[in-house]
Amino acid sequence: MIKTMSKIIFAGFSVLFLAQSAFSMENGGLLTNDTKFANAEKDGSLKLDQKNGLNLWFRNPLSEDGSSYIAGEGSFQYEYNDAVEDSDKKLILYADLNLLKIVAKKELDSGDLTFSAGRFFNSDLTGIIFSQNADGVKIDANLSKAAISLYGAYTGLLNAKNITIIGDDTDLTDKEKTVYVTANKFVLGALTLSLPYFAANQSISVEGLAAISLESTKINRFWGTVELGGPIVAPVFYNISSTLGLSKSDEKDMEKANLSKASLSVYPDYKSMSISLNALYASGNQGGFKSFQGFTSGTAVNSLIEPEYSGVLTAGLSASIKPVENFLLYAGGDLVFDALSGDESEEIEQAGFQYNAGFNWSIVSDVLFCVDFVGYKGKEEHENTIGASKNQLKISAAIAF
Repeated sequence: MIKTMSKIIFAGFSVLFLAQSAFSMENGGLLTNDTKFANAEKDGSLKLDQKNGLNLWFRNPLSEDGSSYIAGEGSFQYEYNDAVEDSDKKLILYADLNLLKIVAKKELDSGDLTFSAGRFFNSDLTGIIFSQNADGVKIDANLSKAAISLYGAYTGLLNAKNITIIGDDTDLTDKEKTVYVTANKFVLGALTLSLPYFAANQSISVEGLAAISLESTKINRFWGTVELGGPIVAPVFYNISSTLGLSKSDEKDMEKANLSKASLSVYPDYKSMSISLNALYASGNQGGFKSFQGFTSGTAVNSLIEPEYSGVLTAGLSASIKPVENFLLYAGGDLVFDALSGDESEEIEQAGFQYNAGFNWSIVSDVLFCVDFVGYKGKEEHENTIGASKNQLKISAAIAF
């Protein structure tokens, strides 16, 4: 693995060396600190999870306007997690190549065409199913009446300690001090078509996404999403989307599932304020649907077990405001429903309530300070599916240089 990473890094910096003679290179770094206190057990005391990291980045323009460029970012992080019982495994080390891509942009008569290749972040329409780095290529065509995106990627060279893929069975046992462990091999493909303001200022997007396993134990997944959004009456906007998920593993027949989201947002012309009503449903076992499964691991409920977006329904309110410049204050809360409850796992029952509050303060242009408090109060009968009650306080700081 070290040899593989060395080849990737060497190739990236070789391209950079050849390119930097034409245009000036920008570079910098970021020091980060994340201090988190949370209960690791149902009735346990707060435990410390401390992370510190160093990120170094560069960006080298390949055109005079900077629209074509080479960019890269590497990181090193150590974590001390007091919630880990084994004292020899409390310290965890990470190292990663977060970004290494080349971007070429071509202006067209009716828009522009952008080509990206390398390791970079990408997300699906929902921001939930696929939202992570991968090694691949992407072509974006922004035309006068439509936007088309074609994406393909591979996960087998990613660091399994830095990104969690649902269905990845990489063994991380006794590898706390091993900074790089390769993830399972998946091939991804996506095609997205968006029609902005196609009628009455409304926009519609459709997307097909596939994840094919290259491992001996296969789990192949396919998702089709339709998204609709736009203004109702300014300053009120809405966004709704629904996804049909299909999954096939060696042990099971093809199963279908659903993920649906909706939001209604108001943006008053006052101190960058926003107020949103939000709802999300990830199927459990209702109406012929099975448990929904995405690709990138994510936390649907801030409970003790931090469940995935599967077998859960949430509905709530969130708001944010900038009372002064460079200071963002936010808060929110959701009713949480268990979609895996009941004898036949077909019922949807109220399981608890989650809440969050915090602020982001850009003290100066290069210093960011954040405080975030999240909690969940749940019912005991839903602890196996949604999780037990949890409270967490996270304090973060970042210094750019």
